[in-house]
Amino acid sequence: MEMNKKLEQIKNKKISLMGHIVGGYPDVKSSLNAAKGICRHADFIEVQFPFSDPSADGKVIEGASYKAIDAGFTVEDGFKIVKELSETTDAVVIIMTYANIVYKYGIERFVKKAKENGADAFIVPDLPYGSDEGLAEIAEKNGIGVIQVISPGVGDERIKMLGDKSYGVLYVTARRGITGSKTDIGAETAEWISTVKRNCSKPIALGFGIKSNSQVKALVGKTEIVVAGSYFVEKITSLPKDADFEGELARAAEALLA
Repeated sequence: MEMNKKLEQIKNKKISLMGHIVGGYPDVKSSLNAAKGICRHADFIEVQFPFSDPSADGKVIEGASYKAIDAGFTVEDGFKIVKELSETTDAVVIIMTYANIVYKYGIERFVKKAKENGADAFIVPDLPYGSDEGLAEIAEKNGIGVIQVISPGVGDERIKMLGDKSYGVLYVTARRGITGSKTDIGAETAEWISTVKRNCSKPIALGFGIKSNSQVKALVGKTEIVVAGSYFVEKITSLPKDADFEGELARAAEALLA
């Protein structure tokens, strides 16, 4: 679904979920089915195109990325997953990857292929606005957006600028560092969210370390969207190869929001 339509659809929800899978982990079919399951309860889904040096990711997603690459995952496999999700789910489909993948494929070619296959946005953590080699401009010309990422310690002016340039929502990390470790939703996180809210009128998607229903409940009224990545990848890792990935991940998503 297109971002603006989805934001209109969810504006009265208490909180929405952005799920995340690593394309090709444990294999292409299983990762697709896992994503379909998550999308039964998530309004947004990130499909990560794995890279050998995922600088923003912790051990869980890093390990999954290595295994997907070792199993022969290709960018074309990623686009197939994106296409299927865009055609069979109601979620906004977001491609998450790193600069090297985009450069190697060719920025304009990557953007056009993503659009052709139904992606509505990109998240590329190591291509921030202002030093993105033209990604945001090329994406805009092709009718696809780039979601900007900010972390604690960023000044008000930078928040305002990234909030203005970000597509639809602003991705806010709950803490500095990498994904994976559970985040304490306490006063420090609440103050950081308030700082962002004072400087950005767009909905925010809060990620990094969201792994429990209690965390999600603590964020109701503070953020519009919670992002869970390692939570879902850990669930995928725990399942046998012949598991019902769609059903199991649907239940995992439901439990997070219960």
